[in-house]
Amino acid sequence: LIDEATVGWKEERVREIFGDFTGDQICKIPILHNGPDDHRICFHNPLGSYSTKSAYSWMTLKHVGFGPHRLFWKLVWKLQTLPKIKVFCWRLGHDILPTYENISKIRRDFDYMCPRCGIEKETFIHALKDCPRARAVLMYGGLNNALVEGCYRRCVDWIEDAARSLDKKALSDFVTVLWNIWNCRNNKVFRNTEEEAWIIWDRAAGLNREFRIFNFVERPMIPKSDGEKGWQKPGAGVVKINFDAAVDGSRMSFGLVARDHEGFVLGGRAGVLDNQTGVEWAELQAFAESVELVREKRWLKVELESNCANLVNRLNKARVDFSSYGYRIRQLLNSVDSCFTFNFVWAPRCCNKVADQLC
Repeated sequence: LIDEATVGWKEERVREIFGDFTGDQICKIPILHNGPDDHRICFHNPLGSYSTKSAYSWMTLKHVGFGPHRLFWKLVWKLQTLPKIKVFCWRLGHDILPTYENISKIRRDFDYMCPRCGIEKETFIHALKDCPRARAVLMYGGLNNALVEGCYRRCVDWIEDAARSLDKKALSDFVTVLWNIWNCRNNKVFRNTEEEAWIIWDRAAGLNREFRIFNFVERPMIPKSDGEKGWQKPGAGVVKINFDAAVDGSRMSFGLVARDHEGFVLGGRAGVLDNQTGVEWAELQAFAESVELVREKRWLKVELESNCANLVNRLNKARVDFSSYGYRIRQLLNSVDSCFTFNFVWAPRCCNKVADQLC
């Protein structure tokens, strides 16, 4: 699959074996001249390094998977409500609230009947939906009859069904009502007090209303500045180089500009090159051009700034990056004398406008 004469991929052969889509992805993998020897790396870490943490995460995901309720876990943290209500919803999904049924699994002599109605076993779905006291609250609020009368084994299935018919605001209100129903149940258990359905519903509605007023309507005491952040000067004696790259088909362009601590331009470069390896390697080529400029000008203290977060992270972790990308970064850094000092900084695109225009 590799052409020894050109030290590149045999593209037609690769596409013939793997198909057009996969073949294109393979051909974008660069073949480094005098690259490192092949060795095994950890596939589940972007830097290729192995850790017990990454291994545990991978094994847990492989064993458990995303589960049938992956949508539930995504929507829980997007609810427009108080953090403690989000945590309540998370505990609801994991079945870890102290219902009488759960307590009876630990204490065998414990009575698992519902403390409010005494009719059925107190499961999650009974405490929040099927108990006459809970149902009265839901009916008072005019909840969709299909959600009230539907038969569900677990609360997580019930909430997922609600999410299919309610928007984000309505679903947030619904979960807040469930939280208030649970609090009312706790008041019955621990204080032997019971409230009317309309009081519970009105308290939930008031809580939702106050939450939205506080978070979405009121202006902050110190409003954020509307001004766009611009290029920041480096420290005294430091040269800052901003670089960027762009890819258009099989060609890439790069641009970089160097300025001192007063903001005066000391130099720059721009160019167009053939490229078959994708955006990340194009950004790395722009970094290589920056290193070459530093070596030519003999700037000893340099701050390299880019709006490519992936490249900046890899530059700061070059020693533990065992991928081909990391190997190329180490090659570039080792090509300059140890007297040069580099600092790698990420900046938003608005701080990198000149380099962006050059490329």
